Amino acid sequence: MRRIIVFILLVLLVVPAVAFAEDYLIGKGDILEVSVWGVPEMSRSVTVRPDGKITLPAVGDVLADRKTPEELSRQLSARMKEYVKQPIVTVSVQQIINNRIYITGSQVSRVVDMVKETTLLKLLSEMGDLSGTDLHKAYLLRNKKKISTDFFALYYKGDISQDIELQAEDIIFLPSNQLNVVYVLGAVKTPKTLQFYDGMRIMDAILEAGGFTEYAKEDSVFVIDAEKKKKKLDLKQLIRGKDMESNILLRPGDYVIVDESLF
Repeated sequence: MRRIIVFILLVLLVVPAVAFAEDYLIGKGDILEVSVWGVPEMSRSVTVRPDGKITLPAVGDVLADRKTPEELSRQLSARMKEYVKQPIVTVSVQQIINNRIYITGSQVSRVVDMVKETTLLKLLSEMGDLSGTDLHKAYLLRNKKKISTDFFALYYKGDISQDIELQAEDIIFLPSNQLNVVYVLGAVKTPKTLQFYDGMRIMDAILEAGGFTEYAKEDSVFVIDAEKKKKKLDLKQLIRGKDMESNILLRPGDYVIVDESLF
C-alpha cells in the first residue's frame, strides 16, 4: 500500500510538469474567447492582431502573443480589478491560426496546425506513406534558413539525433523522388523503372526487373549515367562468381541496358 501511495505522489508530481511543457502559446491571428464571470458586457470573442495585442472594453489593449491562456487570464484579471470587483476571467482559444507548419513539395502540400509541441519525426510519422518522397533532398526552412538535419536517417534508420523540435512557421520541403530512379531496359523479363536506394548495384536492378531473358547477352550490359557516359560490363563472369567488381553501384538516373542476341 505504501508503494502505491508513493507511486501516485510521483505521478502527481510529474504530470503537471509535462502538461505545462505542452501548454499552448497564443499567437497572432488566433481567435480567443474572453469570459468575465457575471459581467457579459466585458466578455467577447477577440482576434489577436498582427501586433500581438487584443482590445477589450475598459481595459484597452493587452499583449496576448506568446502567452498561455492561463497567463493571459491572470493578466486580464489584474487589469480588470479597477473596473470589476474580484473579476474571474477565463481565456480559451477558439481557433488556432498562428501555430502552423507548412509542408510543400511535388507530392504533398498541406498546412498543419500545431496544437502542441511536436518533433519532425512525429510529424513525418503522421504523414503516412513517404515512398514517393526523396528524403535525401528534403529540408526544413526556419526564418528563411535551412536547418541541417538528415530526414532519411531519421525516418528510415531511426537516427534520433536528427530529430528536431518543430516551431511555428517552419516550412518543410519534401521533394518527389521521381528523379531518384533507375531504368532497366533490354533483354530483361520485366523492363521497368526502379526506385533508387543507397547501395543499389547493377545485379540488384536486373534481378528486380525479373532477371535476364533467354536471349540476353550477359557479357554485353551497358550503364548510361545521367551525364550520358556509357560503360560496358561483362556480367557473365559475375554470374560465374569470377568478377565481383563488375557488380557496380548505380546512381540515380542511370540506365541499365542489356543487349539481346538471337544466336
